[in-house]
This record gives sequence, structure tokens and C-alpha cells, in this order.
Amino acid sequence: MKKTVLFIPALALAMIPALAWSLPAFAAGGAGGEGPSQPGSRLEVAMTLYAGGITMGQMSLDATLRASEYHTVSTLQTSGVINAFWQSEIQATSSGKLGAKTFIPGLYDSFYTGRAGKKQEVSLTYEHDAPPRLYADPVYSTTGFEVKPDDTKNTLDPLSAITLIFSGVAAQTGNVCALTAPVFDGRRRYDIEITKVREVDVRLDSGLYQGKGVQCDLHYRQIAGFRPRVLKQNEQFPVIHAWFVTLPSAVAGRDYSVPVRIWADTKYGVLAILANSVKVDGQVPKGFKP
Repeated sequence: MKKTVLFIPALALAMIPALAWSLPAFAAGGAGGEGPSQPGSRLEVAMTLYAGGITMGQMSLDATLRASEYHTVSTLQTSGVINAFWQSEIQATSSGKLGAKTFIPGLYDSFYTGRAGKKQEVSLTYEHDAPPRLYADPVYSTTGFEVKPDDTKNTLDPLSAITLIFSGVAAQTGNVCALTAPVFDGRRRYDIEITKVREVDVRLDSGLYQGKGVQCDLHYRQIAGFRPRVLKQNEQFPVIHAWFVTLPSAVAGRDYSVPVRIWADTKYGVLAILANSVKVDGQVPKGFKP
């Protein structure tokens, strides 16, 4: 059971980079100024984490894209049997600018509370083309398996990465799954690579959604900041599968790409993250149940 529990945060990291703590540096964020006259769109997603059919936690994402800016708030809280090993609550925020096909992060903050009152705040601040500036309280060592400063340039914090994936901004025409999110979490550098597998008819067991979707594969590629043994085991990390659904918003040209089911077959059993609530601009999208 212990190995299974320890594997779940790592898998969640690859599936939902914004909400993992096992690679522990969550980073910096804050809200950008958003004028009320600017056209904007809001995506709200709530999901549940499972291991072998057992509930392991709840997570949520609330993202707003307005004009040339984005701002996201996310929460992860463990529950059930996992609390005996890894009881955690993580709150994170991220904000920045919208690029042509990417995000340009500005700030990202995270606040972690664990067992026995253990707490950790980690932040990354982005300025121009410089490497992100790290702040941690309490301070932790970044020596031993360093990431070169140049390798952290033009990367995303974990929450900006998941918002980019969900936003559809980086999607290519006719293929919502053709993208790579380069991530630096304050200690480690990795990529989340997404590729299309096939068109699918999605029918969730919960009844939340029934309709068209796309199955994509996600690959978690460790690049730097890991022990050499971990880097050698890169190909042993299981392929993660996801059903993505395209959801139009009230803003012309703003289509979201939301994974409603994410799963991986592992030697510990099936680990999964399932959507249980989705709203776009405050409304339940077509094909979804309230």
C-alpha cells in the first residue's frame, strides 16, 4: 500500500502538474489587473482522484482568461486511506499573459499543509527572459541535482501548464492533443507531452457526460533536477490516457479542451482522475449534466 500511495502524487503530477506535491516545489502566483469591460471567459472544473476504485482526494481548477491575461486558482485535498500516509491540502494560484500559442507566466504561489501541521510556501516570479526567481518558506536545498538556469527559461509553472492544456490556446487546428508543456516547478524540470490517439464516443459511468471526445496519451519526461536513477527510469513511467472534450465559450474563438477522464494502468492498479463537475462561463456545457 505504501508504494501505491507514494506513486499517486507522482502520477497526479504528470496528469495534473499544478496539483502534485511529491516533487515538492509548488510555485508563485497572483492576480493580474482585469478591467471589467474586457471580454473574458471562465472555466470551472472539479475532479476526484481514485486508486483501484478507492477515493483518494478531490481537486478543483477555476481559470479566467480575459483579454491578454489569465488567472487560475486550484486546490487539492486528500481523503480516505491515503491520509494515513500523505494527508495534504494544497492551494495554488497562477497568473500571467496570453501568448499566441502559449502562456507567459508572471507569478505563481502555493501553500501546502500536511500531517502534524507541516507547512510549506513556495513561489516563482517571472521577469522578462530571466530564469524564474524562487522563494520558499521554510527554505529547502536546491543543491545536489541542480537545474541549469538557462534550462528554466521559457518554462511554465505547474499550474500555468495545466491551465494551458485546459485552455486550448496551444492546440493545433483539428488536434487538441498536439502540444508539449515545458515545466519547472522550482526544483525539477520536466515536460508533459500530449499526443492524439483517436476520436472516441465518451460515456462516463457517472453520467456526467455523453458525447464526442478525443483520446490522447500523456507522457511525463523528466529532464533535470532528478536523481540519475530516476532519469534512467524515464521510459518506465506509465503512459497516461485521457478523454478530452472540446467546450466552446461565450468568447468567439475561445474553445476549451477539458479532460473528463484521466487514467493509467500500473502495477498498483488503475489510478484515475474523473471530472464530476464542469462549467463554462457559469453554465453547464451541452452534453453535461448539472
